[in-house]
Amino acid sequence: MWEQLERYRNHFLQREMKGVMKSSTVNCLQSTEWDKFRKKRDCCFRFPQQCAKSSTYFFDRAQLAYGYFALPKLMKEIDSDVNLTHWRAIVSLTEFLLNPQNVQRAVLEMDIVRKLKNAFMRKRLKHHAENFEEIETYLKIFNIISRNLNGAEQIANRKCLMIEFYKILKDMEPRKEDLAAEILRNLTGKPKVLGIVLSDAENLTSIANYLKQDPCKPLYPPDMWHHLCHMLEVAPEQGIQLGLFQLLHSRIVNRLAKFWEMNCKAFALLLRCSEGQRLFDEVDGIKMIFDIFEDKCIPAEQQLHDQPVLSYEYIVLALLNGLHSKRALWRMREFTLLICHVGRAMHTRTNARLQLYCLKALRAMGVMPCNKRYIIGNWLDEISALECYSADAECARDALLDWLRRDIADNS
Repeated sequence: MWEQLERYRNHFLQREMKGVMKSSTVNCLQSTEWDKFRKKRDCCFRFPQQCAKSSTYFFDRAQLAYGYFALPKLMKEIDSDVNLTHWRAIVSLTEFLLNPQNVQRAVLEMDIVRKLKNAFMRKRLKHHAENFEEIETYLKIFNIISRNLNGAEQIANRKCLMIEFYKILKDMEPRKEDLAAEILRNLTGKPKVLGIVLSDAENLTSIANYLKQDPCKPLYPPDMWHHLCHMLEVAPEQGIQLGLFQLLHSRIVNRLAKFWEMNCKAFALLLRCSEGQRLFDEVDGIKMIFDIFEDKCIPAEQQLHDQPVLSYEYIVLALLNGLHSKRALWRMREFTLLICHVGRAMHTRTNARLQLYCLKALRAMGVMPCNKRYIIGNWLDEISALECYSADAECARDALLDWLRRDIADNS
């Protein structure tokens, strides 16, 4: 009877080892191995079991139904002297204003920008103590309001707010720096508001001083670069007067992290004026751009992190904007391989703007007769067979082919 009971355990092992061991021996060995494994498991360190913390979702939000009367109630609770009531109101307001219709109503009917500006400045100037994270929440609300045209216009017209946004950037306050940069990008992304921002020369001066306080800083918030490029696209002369040309040029020459992205775009925008073109010729910008293309021959292990170029879009844009002077065109004659680099970059499949810039750059480089003959002899067939990924690139390709083929017909 006992031997029959032993066969019920470890049936698979006993079937494999039938005739070699008894059922009791197989079960004894299995129990021994299991005890060894359990002792090893018991020796492992166990993390203490802790209960999950209770959520503060309802504690941080006002008690209201999100309907037509929610906004007046929130605007009334913002003026409350009770810190908890005020905190719940602004946290709920960040969610309520995600609806663009609520933002438009709050800006035009409730004068929300003025009220938030007064509360924000009282906290920033230390007139009132910060019991919760009110300043960061105010910045979130300003970020949402800045996406609205009327709200962005009211924010840009309040100089004290602009000063505080730039001060947050300069001091590099954690969790606030990115919010301030995004607000400034939203403001200058609208042409009407961009004119208001540029009407005050201190705004561009503030962003220039922020960049010059640490010229070797590897990375900046991406929204800050967009904000700078919005202003330089309209006022490149003012940026050159503030010394941004020398600063951006040094960052490109020293190959700082991701220099080929927005840093190179801002540098290209500075070349849209006569003074920028003159400085570009003085620093031998054609040679600098040629060296950037030649860096691809350097092994990746010999380059620093974020130093290898992943996209040549803004590098070609800088070349395109720099080929407007006779000195640059004559210098271009000495770098025939630069035509090859631009021609290879023209075959990109992921960036339609890069393809457009390459076609325009080939047209600009072909102004010199020797460069034009080189393009006709070596790149005409590839340009003819090029597959364009945008309507603008297709128009630029057809114009370039027509210009090149017209020269062939005239010579023949």
